[in-house]
Amino acid sequence: MGAAPVGIIVLAAGQATRMGRLKQLLPLCNRPLVEWSIQSAREARLGPIVVVLHPAVAAAGIPLHPAPEVHPVVNPWPERGQATSLRLGLRALLQTEPSVEAALVVLGDQPLVSADLMRGLVRVFREVRARHTLPRRPAGENSAPLVPVGARPVWNGEPGHPVLLGRRLLSEALAFPASDSMRPLLDRHRERMLFWPAPGPEVVTDVDTWEDYYIIVRRLQRQEQYQGEGERR
Repeated sequence: MGAAPVGIIVLAAGQATRMGRLKQLLPLCNRPLVEWSIQSAREARLGPIVVVLHPAVAAAGIPLHPAPEVHPVVNPWPERGQATSLRLGLRALLQTEPSVEAALVVLGDQPLVSADLMRGLVRVFREVRARHTLPRRPAGENSAPLVPVGARPVWNGEPGHPVLLGRRLLSEALAFPASDSMRPLLDRHRERMLFWPAPGPEVVTDVDTWEDYYIIVRRLQRQEQYQGEGERR
């Protein structure tokens, strides 16, 4: 029997107050910014995908991938913060696929996070959980092994995204008090989170400012140019 599916929730309902406009719709190599995260989620082939959208993004009619595994959901209260979007996404995910093993929470403003990275985080989580080992108890404490309840990539000591929430955390996330982020939930279970050394800085690279945006635009343009030259050789 194969492993249970891992659902993916793409959070794309932020208001982008620092940029003065909805960054989800910014053009990035002929695609809206949010499309990059959705495409990577599809290529990961982990399970159903729920995309939580800002009402204005949904009203703009961006052409989300017309695939059966992609389920758009509109957050009517984006001003209430990320936790609202997370709960909406989790409810939609569990209605779509009640048997999910975990939920991978992806940010819609991280276009450099690849399908390989998503699969890598899930693979490491499954491997460590199968061994029932999180060796982080100080000497002298109860030596019973810790089973991870979630996983998060880290780059140069900085926790990043996506964040994997194991089945045990899903009910807690649904009931968690409204806040601006997942941080209180993750802090509560920090001892049982698996922190995975990421292969690159993509996990901490997002679009929060115009400077961030133009840096990523130039990087992707160079990448496409390099790929084009390789195909012509």
